[in-house]
Amino acid sequence: MTAQRVLFIGDPSHHEFREPLAWLGEYCELTIVDNTEQAAVELASVNQQPDFIVVAAARPGRFMQHDVVSLLRRAPLARIIGLMGGWCEGEMRTGQPWRGVTRVYWHQFVPRLAEELIGTNARGRLAMPRTFTESELSNITVPVPEVRQRGLAVIRATSLECYEAIAEACHAIGHSTVWVNHRQPAFVAGAAVAIWDVALSIERDEAELAEFAKQVHPAPVIAMIGFPRASDRQRAVECGATCVVSKPYLLQELWTELTRVTANCTEVARQQTTAA
Repeated sequence: MTAQRVLFIGDPSHHEFREPLAWLGEYCELTIVDNTEQAAVELASVNQQPDFIVVAAARPGRFMQHDVVSLLRRAPLARIIGLMGGWCEGEMRTGQPWRGVTRVYWHQFVPRLAEELIGTNARGRLAMPRTFTESELSNITVPVPEVRQRGLAVIRATSLECYEAIAEACHAIGHSTVWVNHRQPAFVAGAAVAIWDVALSIERDEAELAEFAKQVHPAPVIAMIGFPRASDRQRAVECGATCVVSKPYLLQELWTELTRVTANCTEVARQQTTAA
């Protein structure tokens, strides 16, 4: 499959954009420019227009609506993705969010858009009309992934309702599940993946998450955190999490990360077996 052509506009050194850029560099044909003036030069000089343009704003006001309109005129067939930093969280309520773009925050980028950017999901957010609102995009029917996972998913959640919601998503792609909570601790062996649902803040869960990661090792651990900051993600990783899914989450996001981390774990085990 031909890699998608992506033009990234923004500061590549900003810490919140490192993971999206690393992923784009691995899976796409990536070009990086710092501003819309350089983007205009790049778009005028290439024979093939990009498939996607990622406009990365660490703060509100970094780029304006007229910048988006200019890009649409220069590359009318490209879909524009607004990659937003943490300081842009309140912009949907009190600011002036860009029109005509697919908006994602830095911590949503890979789980929310990865499958579309590599062409395995042709009916997602990026395929919808530019006029779709955020609520309309959130109501898109999501197809269950064709590749079905197997194995036990250990889910640590503080309430039965949270466990059942996560378990339902796991069951849809072939995982069996078991619930672990602080009132009914249990030791579970043979897990394929583990999920830690942070109830309030990662600071309160650090010690328990670290112990949980040790118990389920070598299974990868997905930490689910409500609108995480970069520091929250770093804390989770230091406590043993393999990756972070932000809440509220879309089914596609959780499925993407479940598929990704279990596939990586399977590949590592295969390589170790071959080496032995």
